[in-house]
Amino acid sequence: MPDHEHHQDTTASRQLIMATAGHVDHGKTSLIKHLTGVDTDTLKEERARGLTINPGYAYHHFEDPSGSGDQITLGFVDVPGHADFIPNMLAGVGSVANALLVVACDDGVMPQTREHLSILQLLGIQQVVVVLTKIDRAPAEQLQNTASDIARLLHAKGFENTEFFPVNNLTGEGTTELLSHLKEKAIHTTSSTTGEFRSRFLVDRSFSVKGIGTVVTGTLKQGQLPCTEQLVLSATGEEVRIRALRLDDYAIQQLQPGQRAAVNINIAHDKVQRGDWLQEKASYQPSFRIDTELILLDEKVRLRSSAQYHLYIGASHHVVNIRALDEADSLYQVRSLESMHAHHGDRFVIRDPAAKNTIGGGRVLDIFVPRKGRSSAARLDELKSKREPAAEALVALLEASPYGIDCKQFSCNYDLTSAALESLLDQTRESVSSVSLKGSDSPRLLSNSRLSEFNTLILKQISSYHSANKSSQGISEPQLNSALGFQGSPLLLNAILKLLIQQGSIDRTGTVLHLPTHQASLSEEEEQFLAKIHPILKQAGNIPPRTRELVELTGIPLRPLERILKQCSKSGILIKVADNRHYLPETIAELAEFTEQLAKSYDADSGFSVIQFRDASGIGRNLCIEILEYFDRIGFTRREDNARFIRTQKENIFG
Repeated sequence: MPDHEHHQDTTASRQLIMATAGHVDHGKTSLIKHLTGVDTDTLKEERARGLTINPGYAYHHFEDPSGSGDQITLGFVDVPGHADFIPNMLAGVGSVANALLVVACDDGVMPQTREHLSILQLLGIQQVVVVLTKIDRAPAEQLQNTASDIARLLHAKGFENTEFFPVNNLTGEGTTELLSHLKEKAIHTTSSTTGEFRSRFLVDRSFSVKGIGTVVTGTLKQGQLPCTEQLVLSATGEEVRIRALRLDDYAIQQLQPGQRAAVNINIAHDKVQRGDWLQEKASYQPSFRIDTELILLDEKVRLRSSAQYHLYIGASHHVVNIRALDEADSLYQVRSLESMHAHHGDRFVIRDPAAKNTIGGGRVLDIFVPRKGRSSAARLDELKSKREPAAEALVALLEASPYGIDCKQFSCNYDLTSAALESLLDQTRESVSSVSLKGSDSPRLLSNSRLSEFNTLILKQISSYHSANKSSQGISEPQLNSALGFQGSPLLLNAILKLLIQQGSIDRTGTVLHLPTHQASLSEEEEQFLAKIHPILKQAGNIPPRTRELVELTGIPLRPLERILKQCSKSGILIKVADNRHYLPETIAELAEFTEQLAKSYDADSGFSVIQFRDASGIGRNLCIEILEYFDRIGFTRREDNARFIRTQKENIFG
């Protein structure tokens, strides 16, 4: 209940939002009514049964006593205490940093007291105020015993320096002292406005108001949210415009992290559900797998990868499978059939398959899960590095990741603003290189020492190839990749090679790489190939002459010609596609690019046919079959009945 009735625009300079916690019928809703004058049980069923079902919301506004004129708000999220409504309780506490633990003196510590406190612990909520209710029903000794029991429980859960307030919800005794304490906390509350993170607003309700349109309520998890901001809805990726912001009865111009508001948006209210996010477009990254740090409340519990558990994150609920990556280090992978929307550091709670007991919880480490090596030593080292904040993690990851880190993924995982990312990169500029990958808008970050190691290995391998193949002009990119045992992306190797070429350390002639000082000692066959055959194949492009046609075009007899073609295929300057058809490597690379683009133009589940390849390429049907069968043999495509599909990126085969 406001101390002062005024409804002008404000910036909502300070808010302290607290959620209640505690066993059913311990007086949480009555307490909030004493503090705010608002009955948060608004449903007919809630009033009939005398218990909270859905989270309720109430506010107490007051002016800063310093005389600044600032409005300060105490906000309360009243959550259900009954065991049947724990999912609703989780939705209510999923975005707060403070809690009121309410315990009735006549009952003392009860099952939901313990479970709610475990949930607060798992969600990282450390600011807890204990309210001892129903003091009229307990003698002084019982009140003291209850307080001692709670203190021991709090200590066991890691809560320290907790304030206790005894109150009587019938008479209001003790509520004045409690309210004064909470006001003092609110006065000294400051919002983190460093600009490090992008804006994310967690929705807990959505409804329509006549004459206004869709209104959603919730909490700004991070960033800043001004009026007229353009965001996206996590459920659909649809763009959403903020029309207005309100805090209770007050219009506000901007929201700070941790603050609640009602937000008027420009889409239908039935498109928005509890647990959805309004977030910046750069933050939008639906995930079906996330890697996490997960703590089990009972060390004896063992998670089964085949079982379905209940994940509560933010204000959303997902049925998930959980797979241990490293139990000793509490690293687990969570998989959901429905998309999850999370970022590094987001807290979650896990309940058992029957959704009856809270068994653990933790925080998100990575929303970009690799397709291979999910529990390899290198991947586990990465996840351990990601336990740290962004600045420390970046340094650790550059040491732990032999093939560098994807700059865009790192930024999205930590949900960093562009300015925050640039600041981090500036701090590491002297020791880190940014490598641009072909076809990617995100550079790869490599430590200078790691890049120097790759450069040395590449130069050594090319030199060794020259020593063993004096007649060869150079080594192809796929050959080099294989010889190096390079486990990173072929695009990364290609980018490193480009840097070496720019530096003048190596040269590229056609499709082969060589040292600038290398002069090939061509065999007689290779000299004839370069003089007579290469120009013909280059001019022919996608439809090279058959072997017997080359006899007529070059004047070289069949057997010597076959010997030349065999020798050149062996040295890598020619590719044998079929018994009577040979291609230049650069032409095959162009056909691979064409094939990849063709596959993208058709449905991923149906693939493309020989006829579709023929019609798009203008190449005859028989030659199309030969080309595609060659691609099948080398693992670039695969055939299923009359359809073909891309098996791997062309860079993995052709460089």
